[in-house]
Amino acid sequence: MYTMKRDVECSEIGANGTVRNSSILDYLQDCAFLHLDSHPVMSPYFERENVCMFLVSRQTEIIRRPEFHEHLTIKTWTCELKRMYGFRNTLIYDEYGDVLVKNYESGAFMDMQTQRPIKAPLELIEKVPLYPKADMDYSSRKISVPDIRPEIYPDINILKCYIDMNRHVNNARYLDITDEFVDNYDSVKQIRVEYKAPIRLDSRIHAEVIREGRSVYVSLCGDRVYCVVEYLS
Repeated sequence: MYTMKRDVECSEIGANGTVRNSSILDYLQDCAFLHLDSHPVMSPYFERENVCMFLVSRQTEIIRRPEFHEHLTIKTWTCELKRMYGFRNTLIYDEYGDVLVKNYESGAFMDMQTQRPIKAPLELIEKVPLYPKADMDYSSRKISVPDIRPEIYPDINILKCYIDMNRHVNNARYLDITDEFVDNYDSVKQIRVEYKAPIRLDSRIHAEVIREGRSVYVSLCGDRVYCVVEYLS
């Protein structure tokens, strides 16, 4: 288990005065990365074998959005681990100990050189301590998009500022892109993301949007479906 402290600063606040969706994901991914980077079992393995974890899915419940100058505590832990996949919870608390955000995500072990998924050694997996799952309503890691005609939006430019150290669009930047297609994007209560394939700087993509009931589905597509995001109000 790993704990991180963070103060909410002006660079993380959107036009309506609360933390942006992508900033929430920044908190979550920073805490998860620091956990793995300092992990006594996983960190040496990643460095020795040139392996990392690529995010596959994320489910984020927003109970209350953090506000400017709030003091946050972010806690993350591994709740399940298999040879190809890992699963973690990350929770964001306010300074009074109330939970603001609950998150559940899955990642795949990936060879950095080949960019292909691999199986980690069983003896390594057995050394990693696991903690109970957080109390939340877990949905499927795969998002079922309604079988109705989507609204199709023109090509989206992939900007250099979206690209991270793995040379593809950072997982939080997907929401910087997909928020554009959601009314009141800063009041949604749950965001689910299924990452299907990495979007790189030279990728040509467009958005396919379906609105049904309380949900908005945004698929980022090109020669394949790269990512599906579901916003639930």
